[in-house]
Formats: sequence, C-alpha cells, structure tokens
Amino acid sequence: MFILPSTTFRDKAAANPNWTETEILNSGNVQNAPATESDVTVVGGGIHGLMYAIHARKVHPEADLKISLFEKAPKPQWKIGESTLPHFAQWTLSAGMKAEYLLRFFGLHSGLEFFFLDREKPDDYAVFCNNGPPPFLAPGYQLQRSMSELVFTVFAQRLGVNVWHGHAADIQNTILSQDGDSVPIIRQSDKTEQLVSKSPLVVDGTGRFRQYASKAARVKRFDNFNTDAFFAYFEGTSENDVPKELEGFEGGHTSHICFPEGWMYLIRFVSWHDSPMANLLDMIHYILDHAELGTPHDEMPSSEELAKMFGCKMKWVWSIGYACRDDTTYPADLETYGSSEGERRFNYITKKYKKLSDVMRHFTLLPDYHGPGTTWYIRKQLTYQSQVVSGPGWVTIGDGIGFTNPLLSPGINAGMASTTLAAQNTVAAIKTKTEEERAAVWKKYDDYCAGAVPSLNLMNQFLYLCFMHPMIGPRVGFLWTIVIGHALPKWSLPRAAFTVDLPNFAEHAIHWLWGSQVDDWVKVAEHTTKKLMPLNLNEPVPQEIVDEVIAFSEKVKEEALAAGKYQGFPFRYEGELRNYGPMLEWDPEKYAGQDRFQSQCHACKTWLPCRGDWLKCTACGVIRPLEDCEIKWNIPPTEFELSKFAVIAPNYMSVGTVLADYVKNRDMMCKCAPPVEDGMMGDGMAKEM
Repeated sequence: MFILPSTTFRDKAAANPNWTETEILNSGNVQNAPATESDVTVVGGGIHGLMYAIHARKVHPEADLKISLFEKAPKPQWKIGESTLPHFAQWTLSAGMKAEYLLRFFGLHSGLEFFFLDREKPDDYAVFCNNGPPPFLAPGYQLQRSMSELVFTVFAQRLGVNVWHGHAADIQNTILSQDGDSVPIIRQSDKTEQLVSKSPLVVDGTGRFRQYASKAARVKRFDNFNTDAFFAYFEGTSENDVPKELEGFEGGHTSHICFPEGWMYLIRFVSWHDSPMANLLDMIHYILDHAELGTPHDEMPSSEELAKMFGCKMKWVWSIGYACRDDTTYPADLETYGSSEGERRFNYITKKYKKLSDVMRHFTLLPDYHGPGTTWYIRKQLTYQSQVVSGPGWVTIGDGIGFTNPLLSPGINAGMASTTLAAQNTVAAIKTKTEEERAAVWKKYDDYCAGAVPSLNLMNQFLYLCFMHPMIGPRVGFLWTIVIGHALPKWSLPRAAFTVDLPNFAEHAIHWLWGSQVDDWVKVAEHTTKKLMPLNLNEPVPQEIVDEVIAFSEKVKEEALAAGKYQGFPFRYEGELRNYGPMLEWDPEKYAGQDRFQSQCHACKTWLPCRGDWLKCTACGVIRPLEDCEIKWNIPPTEFELSKFAVIAPNYMSVGTVLADYVKNRDMMCKCAPPVEDGMMGDGMAKEM
C-alpha cells in the first residue's frame, strides 16, 4: 500500500526559516496558541504526561476533553530508562499503536536475561532467562526516550491534545483549588508569562521532581539500603562476540549482569539523534497514517528506508550502566578511575569483576552523545515515595508517586498503572463540586499509590539481596517474580492473550506490580530478606543460609503447585524459561532449551521478532527466508495459543517449528498437576475469554 510522503512540516520550516524546532513541533497542535481555559492542565510532557493525555482522550470520547499539556523543555529530551515490558506493549496495542509500526522507530525487546556472577569464581555464573510474549501477541520495545516522547507527542496531537513545548508552569504562583485551578504559563524563549491556564484539574507529570506533590508533603525514604545509578552510551563494536563471554547473550533481550553490589544493564536501541525536527515529524506522521490504514508489515518501508526518504539519521546504540547499592564500598583512590564520579564508579565496578571487563571489551564509549558534558551520568538515592498524591484540584502520576529502581523497569511499566487510573478518573474528578466528592473519586487511586511503592521497594530489596549468591537469584528471586508476574490471579495478560482493551487496562495494571502483592510472593520475599539483610555485603553468603533460603522457596512453590492456587500454574515453563522444566523444576542440564521468539537479520544483524507473516527486516528492508522468521518452539503451541494467533495473524498456521527433539503429550507432561479450574486449560489459560 503506497502513501505519498507528506512534506507538511518541512514545508512549514522552509516557509518560516526563523522558526525554532520548538515552533515547528508546536505547529502540530490543533490550536495556534495555548488556551486560557481547558478541562485539564497537564504539567510535564514526559512519557507519563503524554500517556495520561492519550488515555484520557481515548477512554472518554463522549466528553471530548480539552487537554492542554505544557512542557518546559524546547523538545523531547534525553532520559534514561529505555526498556519496556509487556504491559507497555499491551497499552500501545490497545491505544492503536501496533508493533508493525512502532518497530520502525524503536528496537525490539523480547524477554529478560540475567547472568549471576560468582564473587569467588571469576569465570562462573548462573543464568535465568524468560521470553516475552509470543510475537503474534505483543512484541516489546527498547526506546530512545526522546524519540518515544516525540512519537507520543504526535499521536496525542492527532487526537486533539494540545502539547506545548517550551512552556513552563509557574509552580510557585499556581493556585490549586476544588473550585478551579490557575497555572501561570511562562514561555521559555523570552521568560514572559503568556497566559494563565485555568481548568478544574491539574495533572502533575513532572516525574521525580514531584513539583506539586512536593508542595503537599515531604518525600518518604525507606529503611535499609538505597541505590545509585551511573551510566553512559556506547556503540557495539563487536557486540555479536559477547556470547563468547556470556553464553546465550542476545541483543534482543534486556540483559542484566548481576553481582553482590548490584547489576549492569545492556539495552540495544535505535537512535534518531541529530535528525532535523521537521523531517522526524513528517516521518512519524507518515507511519501513523499507515497505521490508520492498516498497511501490512511487509508493505511498509524499513527504518533505513524511512531515514533516506525523510532525510533523517539513525544509529544503533547501547545504553549501558550500573545500579548499585549505596552501601557499596569504593576504594580510597577512586579518583584515579576517571574524570567524573559517574565514570569513576563505572570503571571501578567494571574492573572489579572479570566478566564485566570481558563484556565491555566489545563496546566503545560514545562521548558527549547528547551534547557537551553528557558523556557520564550519575543519579543517587533512587528510591522515594510521595506521601500525598492528590489534593483539591490536582493529582500526580507516574514517577511523581514514587520510584524504586530501574531493575525490571517499574518507572514506565508499573508507573503506567497510576497514569492510566488517573486518566480513568478524570471525567468524574472534574465534575466534583465538594472536597468530599473529590476525595471519594480519588480514594482508590490514593490507596493504590500508598501500597504500590512499598511493595515495589520490597521487590527491589529482595532481588538485590538475591544477587549476593549466584544460585539464589535464579532459584528464588527471579523465579518467583517472573512467574507470579505472568500468572497473577484474575489479572494475567497471558491469560487474556493480550486482548485487554483500553477502558479495562488500568484495572489490570494496578493489580500487576510483578506479583509483589501476592501472598506467596510476599512470604518468600520477606523470608529471604530476613535471612540475607543482616549479612555483610562484602563477604560470601554461608552455604547453610543459601540452602535454607532455596529450600523455603521450594516448599512454598510445591505447596502452590499442589493447591493449583494461581491461574498461571501449570504453564509452559519449559518453553518460556531457560533451565526450568514443565513443573518449574530447576535442571540446567536437561532443560537448557527455550522457545525462540527472536532472531537476527543476516544482512544488518538487527534482532527481530519471529513471525511467519513478517518476512521484511524492519531495520534494513531485506526480505528474509521463512525459516529465519518462524518461532522455534521448545514444545508445540496449544490449541488455545493457536486460536489466539488465528485472530491476530492472518496466516496463523505458520507459527514455527518444534525445537525440542521430543514431543510429550501435555496431559502426561502435567500429570502430577492438580485438576484445573473450570474454564481452564492445562497451560493455565482460559478456553473462553
């Protein structure tokens, strides 16, 4: 299907040579200037502010909400936090942004991979890896954050949201009231007040700065350790050789290398840095036009073809960094490790562990990638909670309610719960007349936020403690978090086959949190934390404690399996998890196989989702042979899975081949499992939705 590429924004730029990139970007709004009155004023144009605006517009079409969003920065800015998870993929899918279109802008996320280093044996490590959803359901994304926020800005503007970059809210002179809010808006180009935005509701989308939440109450910190992060951007000079250092390493995963003090992340994504703003906007609109027409995957230009068509620049880069406990011991001569604190800490940890040094040999630093002085970054004391998240005339969302750690990407993926729930509440909130009515509308929201951040903090500390020994991570911490994260009672995205619609998304999201509020998960996490927290970070964990922690976890797991307590038990674990059998038995020798949901393009080496109906490489445009595009199943897909593929993929019978050299009858495979619930199949999924 051919759509003539538009030159709308390039024409505007040519006709207005003195326009800044901010003016070009703002010209995509429905209005020519910011409105003085709106239904909602959103302060902050980061990913949560944009997701809130998109969600609110789409779930309340009858209200035709007038939303004005103000962002201080002149255009979407660099931010850390590139990895997204299945809940994000579900939301984008439900909102109307499918993978075949978004993968033209972003890299692939296809599962989570963990390598647990042994402090006493420099060359040894344990592995835990889980797949993302089958690509027929919801491939995930690795984002360049500035590009993701630009795409979401365009998407919001096409829905009628007015997104004004280069316009800051005057926080100090804002008036918040149940009777109506007034927010002075300062144009950043000349620091003049342009207008006072009046609305019944102000949404605080300022993230970790918590501009309105901080005025309501002081930030809360948690006991025990906090964490610091330090990071930079790199080019993969020999990235395909990393598996020589870490067997099974794949660039389509979000990879984590874990050690007692913390963990390293390695995230591969496509960068559009230094592309002209007008060209990017024309390119994004072009792909979104295709999305509205439903153009098939293989009939659209690849990323490289788009870059040539629209005069843009694209480059595959790696975001690599560490997130370490703040009680990590650094040497007295730390200044010899680099010119800045971020660089010094990064280099010290890299040199301390041989495997980290081995891996980093395959990457080259990209200095000043986002401009002068932007080579190394450090952020300290990552964990916090806002004690008040809503009040008369306002609510805070996303990272504004609190944050714990980038581990398992809760910033976007768990933060979406508050963002979308706030959007669900919007119409009811702006109709309230009294403080009592307002408090009643936001009670569920306030209660969710009050419980979510402590639960995520317990998860964070539990998993960090599991790094202290290489076998506790895969056998306890990540086993429970990944499995329960997929098998939530009543709220499992796999059970729903990723068909949750937008009006019901928030209810799913607030019940997720990686399962950190499920009773058995809490039981194991609290027991493990009690055993490991008192130990010295710099000394090996005694073997008797390792054995006891694993034994306790196994006991709880066996009781859960015997009771059939969770909808995800039993699941096709020998396909989803590396080194696990069908009943979650740990056996790295016997169950090294895993379903293969991603493969590399032989031409450009980009990691791509395996779909038999997607032959074209989204990155370079080469047509790949079918065998490179099909899923390789460790065990055959079930009838349930095939039935969902039939709805989503037109040639669903081309779903791949069986990878294992054995095919077991599923009834025999799960014969030790208890009878399943009514309406449930042996894989823990519902026959009928």
